[in-house]
Amino acid sequence: LGQLFDHGFDCLCLLAHVSSTAGYLMMGGSYWYLSMQTSLQFSFFMAQWEEYYTEILPHAMGNWFGVTEVNYGIGLFAILNSLLDREQLWLSKVKDVLIPASILETSIIPDIVADLEMRHFGLSMWFVSLLVLVTGSIYRVMTHEHVTKNGLYFPAVAKLITPVMISMAPFILPKNILFNETRHISIATGLLFSFLTKKIIVFSMAKMTYAAFQFEALPLFATFLWIRFD
Repeated sequence: LGQLFDHGFDCLCLLAHVSSTAGYLMMGGSYWYLSMQTSLQFSFFMAQWEEYYTEILPHAMGNWFGVTEVNYGIGLFAILNSLLDREQLWLSKVKDVLIPASILETSIIPDIVADLEMRHFGLSMWFVSLLVLVTGSIYRVMTHEHVTKNGLYFPAVAKLITPVMISMAPFILPKNILFNETRHISIATGLLFSFLTKKIIVFSMAKMTYAAFQFEALPLFATFLWIRFD
């Protein structure tokens, strides 16, 4: 019960963390904002998915990167942004802040990286770190004794279908809708992710079967498709 309350509230807190980070980085309504939110909530869901199959809830990748480091990092990030000229830093290009002119002239750094704004470069590095965590989670589940002995490879992967679809759903919306109605899209997607994460926690504790496709997601998919083709 303590875990349900703890991680149940964490699901909701993710929305606050995403919103505060977006405020620091001045992203507003954008593909970057929704990519940050859906990737974070998907990786959080995967931690609960891993526990469902391994009965071990991961808190870190090795001894160097985990929830403690992330929480401290969020706090430090907030403090630093209160002291910085955010527009001067985050809206500048990578080539103007991080890359010395001598290296820039050699063309070692691709233009697509050099021309990124600092805020987008930072988020790209965050996506890479989440990719490492997600890959590690998949590896641990696929090599766990419970999965290998019972041949649960396909059922395990199938349970990620709905979270993947939820992560992709906002991006089928027309650009003007996505950019102008970001708050509504964010809250609807975030609350659905939160609900399904709580659900897999409960099903894991109760040793119940969690279905591959979650029909609670249908109203969101139907609404987004309606908007897309209206």
